[in-house]
Amino acid sequence: MTKQEFMETEGRRGRAADSVERIYATLKELAAEYAFRPGEKINEAELASRLSVSRTPVRAALNRLERDGFVVTVPNKGFYAREISPDGVRELYELRAAIERAAFALACRRAGDGEIEATIATWERHNDLAGEGSWTRIALADEAFHMALTRLSGNGQMALALESVSSRLRFFRRIALEVLTQRAQSYQEHAAIIDALRRRDAAGGAELVERHITLSSEHAVEVATRGLARIFFGDAA
Repeated sequence: MTKQEFMETEGRRGRAADSVERIYATLKELAAEYAFRPGEKINEAELASRLSVSRTPVRAALNRLERDGFVVTVPNKGFYAREISPDGVRELYELRAAIERAAFALACRRAGDGEIEATIATWERHNDLAGEGSWTRIALADEAFHMALTRLSGNGQMALALESVSSRLRFFRRIALEVLTQRAQSYQEHAAIIDALRRRDAAGGAELVERHITLSSEHAVEVATRGLARIFFGDAA
């Protein structure tokens, strides 16, 4: 193979990889927001046509989304969108709480004062959102704050794990924060977590983090039910 042929081959591989990455990012966003309804069969040919690509990058992206927990494969039938169940929602919140509790304790031991204050600022910049009624923006700010807290642990694997869980919970996080009392409670709990972080109270702060995140069985049923209503009946549900 000549140098020119090699460069052309590598160029095609690079474009193919870029295409898969682009398709993956697009489909992940759709899956995170339940644009594919729970249990719905995903039509690869239709997606490929809509995105103006072949089915190859679509299938590659769907395989990655299966590993991420957004779709499931049924043998000899294809890919299907993830289902919604109260137990599934509760389990994701419990996993998130376990990661963040451990990360908070590590952050109290490892993070520098400057890092802590910079992380706190990522949330305090959004305090005015409490009066704006934009729960979508509040949910994104809330997610960014918790990701920043976890990165303070200095444990990259914890951050990667939390990012994965948070993407699967994004839809439910926003629904939970639509309720004004839930938003007010979240702000109060963030203030207590921030105070514990500044004091480097690893045990007390970790307990606050776990209580802040963990859903009761009743709340899990409520959030899952409201999520299903939103998907099948729209904003008026």
